[in-house]
Amino acid sequence: MNDAATKVIPIRWEDENSEIVWLDNSKIPWKEVLVSSKDLERLIKAIQGLEIRGAPILGEAGAYGAAMIANNSPNSNSEIIKNMAQQGAALAAARPTAVNLSWGVKKIQDAVNIAVDNGLNPSEVKAAAIEAAKKIQEENIRATEKIGRHGMGLIHDGDVLLTVCNAGTLACDGIGTSTAPIRMAWAAGKEFEVLVTYTAPLYQGARLTAWELHKDGIPVRVITDNMAGHLMREKRAAAIWAGADRILGNRGAESGTVYNKIGTFGLALMAKALREEGINVQMNVAAPTSTIDPHTKTSDVKIEQRKPGEVESLFGAIKIVPDGVGVLNPAFDMTPPHLVSAIVTELGIAMQPYNITIPELLSKEGSMVKLP
Repeated sequence: MNDAATKVIPIRWEDENSEIVWLDNSKIPWKEVLVSSKDLERLIKAIQGLEIRGAPILGEAGAYGAAMIANNSPNSNSEIIKNMAQQGAALAAARPTAVNLSWGVKKIQDAVNIAVDNGLNPSEVKAAAIEAAKKIQEENIRATEKIGRHGMGLIHDGDVLLTVCNAGTLACDGIGTSTAPIRMAWAAGKEFEVLVTYTAPLYQGARLTAWELHKDGIPVRVITDNMAGHLMREKRAAAIWAGADRILGNRGAESGTVYNKIGTFGLALMAKALREEGINVQMNVAAPTSTIDPHTKTSDVKIEQRKPGEVESLFGAIKIVPDGVGVLNPAFDMTPPHLVSAIVTELGIAMQPYNITIPELLSKEGSMVKLP
């Protein structure tokens, strides 16, 4: 398999300076800029400004950020725990819709509490926090490979595939989530076409997914968001591949509800309409089990509302909305489970009925989250 994707390291802990280093997603494809910091406020700014983005990477950022909080604390276990609670809450709340961010923070908080309960001294507790964060990243990378192996069988020679936003290496580490089956199928010799939607207003599909797949030598073409329905019908597309920022798994009728980049719901509706015309477009979602939320209902999920400026102008350079005209800018939307064909995870593929198949996945050994 072409390892170009694996050479991209979107985030890491730098031991020498005890700091976090990340690849600034907001600069790609124009420049590849590495940023380093040991300051929590700078990390939160990077998360909110989409320098660091994508659910699994937000999980890693949450884990490394929590480890940084511990590492920056005074050499007192009580101070470490206090800072982890107070500053960790601010970090976890930096972006509300993606569940992985708060999940990553909590994993390190749990690791710190266990280390303290086991009688470790403050230096050992800090080391345990950093080690736990590194293990989360290693687990994420392994999960992408497993997602690829499980999902590649859903891709066939001659398929036309469509992706939304970026759920590749930059967002998920390793070989990505929605890109993992694509990359593995291509490496196995399957031939197909990939269409990448712009994904307005910040063009993560055009800028990031196209950049990644092109680096790997996979044929990819960019389309605007409003071309998707026409081209899926014209080319008789086989599947949409999307990532996820949160998937509900609460055992009820809402299990399998997917929260992902704004526009995903519309694509899922188009796929359903095309299936009714006899064009069998599947709506596939790929995500690690850390993205499954077994605790929350749809009424409790907060859809992040981002700044109007992202819509009003093109990257702050060219204003496209007339002065005095308001805009709306929700970052995510909700796709109900009856529109989702398959949810591909590192532990296997869940299909309808999700209130049964998702709990079955989460009950398997190796699941990153547990049912309550």
